Amino acid sequence: MAEHAREAVGIVPAALRYRDFRLFWGGVVLSGLGSQVTTVAMAWQMYELTNSAWQIGLLGLARAVPQIALALLGGLMADAMERRRLMMGTQIAQLLVPVALAGLTLGHAVAPSSLYVASALLALAGTLETPARQALVPNLVPRAALTSAIALNSAQRGLSEILGPSLAGLLLAVTGPAWCYTLNAGLCLTLLIALGLMRITPQGTNGRGGVSLQALRDGMVFLTTQPVIVAFMVLDFGATFFGSSRALLPVYARDMLRVGPAGLGMLYAASAVGALLAATAMGLAPTPRRSGHWVLVAVAVYGVCTMVFAVSTAFWLALLMLAGAGAGNMVGGVLRNTINQVLTPDHFRGRVAAVNSIFTMGGPQLGQFESGVVAALWSPEASALTGGLGALLVVWGVAMVPKVRHFRLADDVTQRTG
Repeated sequence: MAEHAREAVGIVPAALRYRDFRLFWGGVVLSGLGSQVTTVAMAWQMYELTNSAWQIGLLGLARAVPQIALALLGGLMADAMERRRLMMGTQIAQLLVPVALAGLTLGHAVAPSSLYVASALLALAGTLETPARQALVPNLVPRAALTSAIALNSAQRGLSEILGPSLAGLLLAVTGPAWCYTLNAGLCLTLLIALGLMRITPQGTNGRGGVSLQALRDGMVFLTTQPVIVAFMVLDFGATFFGSSRALLPVYARDMLRVGPAGLGMLYAASAVGALLAATAMGLAPTPRRSGHWVLVAVAVYGVCTMVFAVSTAFWLALLMLAGAGAGNMVGGVLRNTINQVLTPDHFRGRVAAVNSIFTMGGPQLGQFESGVVAALWSPEASALTGGLGALLVVWGVAMVPKVRHFRLADDVTQRTG
């Protein structure tokens, strides 16, 4: 466990009072920023090489396949290995890939196949790292500061999604993709150094089954005993499957709101801004009572905001509703993740995080496809409107489970940390 720092004064988030979490969070923020810079640079470079939007889309497919196919393996590894060392290994891989891309770019030897391979390798390393990263957080702070830690950990993603593309655009305009890749490598190195400086006690191996089918089976059996965790996974998948309107933003920007490419960028950023503000607020606030209730309220806000966005004719209202949807999704996600961590024993956390990642990644990706199909068959407005309504119906269905509706995370935290 992280060493106890002296009580901070003012509005310092509880989790940042612990040295190891500060090192971890700072490294993750910088590493995530570098990842976003590389993602934008690879898409730009692919378009310059091929003039094909289809091949840019294939970069996403190259990322999606290892993310979904190997998520469970990442969970098994997170529970079978010392998590900090696993993260250090994956960070080395995520450092070497942009170094190779920078070298190929400077040598005028980069090709579309190089970018596909690099995209798949980065996704592979990230997939193996994500369960370990999520499962490591409860080992860095006491249980009472866990919601704050998870909120801050979630905030870094929103921060990266806002700052990363802007920084990448500046570097691409002034220098070129090689410097984007070089920056990413340097930022990966900061997380590697932070992990090396952490002084947490290595997790024991008691109760771990190794990387095996039996270990996977044990994880699945554990989930069958946790209706609250499973219900929230279903809620996450269902809400993002129906409510995701990201694929419709270009249509709204060009044909409905008529704000062009500049407005499109603002539409994409609005959700991340709302999510970042919500995560920051949750990092400062105490753990809410009736946490199960507030998860349902947050996802309902997400659905309602999506429905209002669907019929928005004013640009400012569309931005506000996308920000509201991002905030609602973030609040629900932070509380769901906190509940998962509290209810899951340490030796199962990697496997549970891996299963959860399949739901959290699969819902938005399939949801974008679903919204595009409905928009083509009906209309963009109908797609977003029925998507938001579908998210509300999923909330209603999950709310019918009494253990979910009445779950109190604050009570559980108090009992386990008293």
